[in-house]
Amino acid sequence: MPADFFGILHTVGGALSTVNPYSVALAGLCVLGLFVWPRLWATDSAFRQRLDALEGVSALRATSRLPAPVVALVTLSLLAWALQWPVDTIGSRFGSIPQGLPALVWPDVSWQTVRQLVTPTLTIALLGAIESLLCARVADQLHGGRKHDPNQELMAQGIANAVVPFIGGMPATGTIARTVTNIRSGATSGVAGMVHAATLAAIVLLAAPLARHVPLAVLAGILLFVAWNMGEWREFARLKHFSHHYRLMLLSTFAVTVIFDLTVAVELGLVLAVVLFVRRQSSLFRVTLHRADPQRIEAELYGSLFFGAVTKLDPLIQAVEAADTGVQVRLDARHLMLLDTTGLDALTGLHDAIERRGGRLVIDHLHEQPLSLMRRTGFLSRLAGWSPLPPAA
Repeated sequence: MPADFFGILHTVGGALSTVNPYSVALAGLCVLGLFVWPRLWATDSAFRQRLDALEGVSALRATSRLPAPVVALVTLSLLAWALQWPVDTIGSRFGSIPQGLPALVWPDVSWQTVRQLVTPTLTIALLGAIESLLCARVADQLHGGRKHDPNQELMAQGIANAVVPFIGGMPATGTIARTVTNIRSGATSGVAGMVHAATLAAIVLLAAPLARHVPLAVLAGILLFVAWNMGEWREFARLKHFSHHYRLMLLSTFAVTVIFDLTVAVELGLVLAVVLFVRRQSSLFRVTLHRADPQRIEAELYGSLFFGAVTKLDPLIQAVEAADTGVQVRLDARHLMLLDTTGLDALTGLHDAIERRGGRLVIDHLHEQPLSLMRRTGFLSRLAGWSPLPPAA
């Protein structure tokens, strides 16, 4: 199966004539069972209430704690094996699963190999960290706002990925599919991940011969169920409450995730977020002229004067160039919250234009951040006067 979205559609379309009705039935039963099982055991369901009224069914009642994917996997695998349905299984498609742990091997390392792997290693580490932290954020939301420890996540993942190559493993990250499956099955802490790993190890060591009988259609049904729950489709209904910029960012990232992959979507999302943030911040900056006559100009600055908003100083510069020689300019900066070096360059250009007219520039009520930047760069010493923002009463 190709990795890209359009390749998958082309492959699926070309294989429609080879549909196996038994596989479709297994996948359909699996998805149906995954939807029905948790609702069957809900405290307000009629089945649960009738069962609670009976005596001597504690063993049956205990099955309610079993995760729905485990129940579907075991029961449908037994059904396909008992009825001898002609469906592909793990064993028929991929062969038997190796039974035992891999041997410890020291890789062949050379200086040339290290040079070739530096860039891919940094790329994989960065993308792995991003994907793992995104996965942790999704887990936090599914848990109702509980917060993860990013340092702990990255340290644990880094240690594991540093050790696993010595036993023939590949770098891995926390993935949304497995995490969501775990949470939907009732996981509430990091112990669930350790149980997950221990269960897989037990399957490899003890139940590998049995795993070869698992139908691929059942696994496909579980993945379909997980993918549906991962979508969080109800969130799309909330888009009407947000701005057009937010909708554009979310829908673009969503579409690119489906069509390409999460890595490309993260890059696009970050670029869109930066562009839209710059546009938003630049739209908030404005210059208000309170007085503009040939001898005196008074103006007030609002917002953040940074690289995305410097062109909004042009009307003020034009007013200076149209003024008489010796014009006095006073700027009120009490509402100027942020100033970057590009914004400071724009103010320097304004100051130079005033000096060419033989005038003077005074800036009053400077906040700490703009004041600090002007002081470090020596701009304050060039002004005819300035004053800090007075402390609040």
